[in-house]
Amino acid sequence: MILTGYILIYAYLFVMLLVAYVLNKFKIRPVIIRKVMHIVLSFVWVISYIFLGNSFHLLIPPITFIIVNIIAYKYNIFEWVGDKPKGIVYYPISFLILSFITYLHPPFYYAFGIGFLCMGLADGLAPLVAGYLKSRELINNKTLTGCATVLVVSFLVAYGFELYFALGLNIIRIAIIAITAVLLELIGKDGLDNLYLPLGVAVIVYLLGVI
Repeated sequence: MILTGYILIYAYLFVMLLVAYVLNKFKIRPVIIRKVMHIVLSFVWVISYIFLGNSFHLLIPPITFIIVNIIAYKYNIFEWVGDKPKGIVYYPISFLILSFITYLHPPFYYAFGIGFLCMGLADGLAPLVAGYLKSRELINNKTLTGCATVLVVSFLVAYGFELYFALGLNIIRIAIIAITAVLLELIGKDGLDNLYLPLGVAVIVYLLGVI
């Protein structure tokens, strides 16, 4: 079971990097490649949840990702990252922090999942939607359309967790989670929303009594 989890996670990562490499060769814009990766890699949580549980093995993939990202950042290996490389470093750091909290306190797993997938899906889709639906800019280069995307997607992520895991989230609590995601997205800049959003949302989910 554990071995299967490792194989699936690293195979998944390899395939996604290969896809990014191919897309880059076809001259797809870096922001699109970066955000596609941002979205699909968040589903590593699903593999971890199913196969690794809350064992110490949960910590190994994000540590590996951090090492790879630091090397890639230093030597500019990932051309498709474009002009915003810092976010790819913060991404696995948030994964590691949430994994470590979950390892110490297993009931945190669902809060971990909601926070991480809100970051992966909502923050990943926001600039793509905002790029096609222009709207007024707010702060930190965030737009009204992007924030609306974060709000809706985060709401759907939390609602999906409630439907599947029956966590006791009512509509008000789900709305609070979604609004929290938007606020954290707004204050994040230079890729730091990849830290603020998943950690902040996970804490709020946990404080709302989701265990």
